[in-house]
Formats: sequence, structure tokens, C-alpha cells
Amino acid sequence: MKQEMGKYTKEDIVIWTHLFENQYKNLENKVCWEYMDCMNQLSSVLNSFEIPNFDRLNSKLKTATGWTIHVVPGLIEADVFFDHLRNKRFCASTWLRSRKELNYIEEPDMFHDIFGHIPLFMNHDYGAFAQKIGELACKWKQDLNKIEQLQRLYWFTIEFGVISRNGKTKSYGAGIISSIKEATIVDEGESVFIPYDIHKIIHQEYDIDTVQPRYFEITTFKQLYESLNELEVLFNNSAA
Repeated sequence: MKQEMGKYTKEDIVIWTHLFENQYKNLENKVCWEYMDCMNQLSSVLNSFEIPNFDRLNSKLKTATGWTIHVVPGLIEADVFFDHLRNKRFCASTWLRSRKELNYIEEPDMFHDIFGHIPLFMNHDYGAFAQKIGELACKWKQDLNKIEQLQRLYWFTIEFGVISRNGKTKSYGAGIISSIKEATIVDEGESVFIPYDIHKIIHQEYDIDTVQPRYFEITTFKQLYESLNELEVLFNNSAA
């Protein structure tokens, strides 16, 4: 599949601009500095006044970290998704929510995928973590229990991860970054924040239809990648 830029309407541009401007303003002092730094690096191809062109974004991403965007129609099977991650491809939709869905959508759209996820793929440690998750998932694809554990890890990090900075909790997960409501809830400390523990995470169930009641808090993105060495040992031992 390819993104068809000619299919976007004036209404799409209005919605994109509204979503981008409102959430970018809302994120001030709520999100980790790495996200804002990456967003600034992409500002010529990811901004509020134009629908993001994936080809132009890919040029920037591939040059910086080797990542690219892979167009998908919507949610895809876990094994296919993880295989793309392993090959440094992040799957993204090209459709954009309607005015009626500005505050809530049932499945990820282009705003969530591009505004929420893509900037941090300019960060090498974050990208290495995502790729390694893909590698582990492909290695253990026949073990449904391990795949479920990796999905939980993905959920509590890439989708809903938070990071501690100078005693303050900042967001880095795309599910938080693309949601005005959830970014505000995290910033106001209205949830439970648990020190990052990969053993707890892979056994922690989650609900996709509610604001998260708990978040696992890292201190650096390098910590994420290094924790996968521990997880790999755990997986290997359990299979011995």
C-alpha cells in the first residue's frame, strides 16, 4: 500500500491542524525532552499546517536512524507487525479521524501513528528497543505466551510509557502523547506510577478501552533496551 496524498480533503487538513496545534500546545512541560527534540528535527516534514507526507518523512527518518514508515490499512496481525518492527519499519495508517472522533477513536489513525509514534524513532536508543522487541517476537512467534508478554511490554512502554525527569513524571508513550485527556491525567499525577520492572510488566494485564490506571516509569531510554537482555535470558531459560 502507498499513501495517496491527492485523496486528502480540505476538511482533513483542518482536522490535522486542529489536532496537531491543540495537542502540541497541551504537551508543553508534560512530555519528555527527547520527544520535543525529535519533533523539532522533523519540523520541516511534520508540522501543523500540512498533512504529513510519508515519503518525505521516510527520507528524514532513514537518514537519521534507518527507520521508515510502512503503510497499513489499519490493525494488522501481531506476527506481521513485529516482523516490520524487526526490520525497522513502523506500521502506520493513512486515514484520519472525523470531527465527531476528535477526542476518541476506536483504533489508531494517522494522527496517533504519526504525531504520537514517529518522532521518537529519531532517537537511537528508543528505536533500538523497538527493533529488539520485533526480533524477540519473531524468534518466539510459535510461543503464544511469550508473544502475549511482548505485547504487554509494548503496551506499557511504546504505547503508554512514562519517564522520570528531576522528580517529575513525563510522558513518552504514543497513546498518551496523542491524547489530550491522558497526557493531562499523567501530568497531574492522578494515576499509579511504578518503577520500571520488566518482570512485572510482562505479567501485567491491561484494558485497551480505558485510561490506564497504572504506568511503569523508566529513567532513560537506554534502560529500556538493556532490560531486553534480561528478558531474553528469561525466555531462553523458560524454554530450556
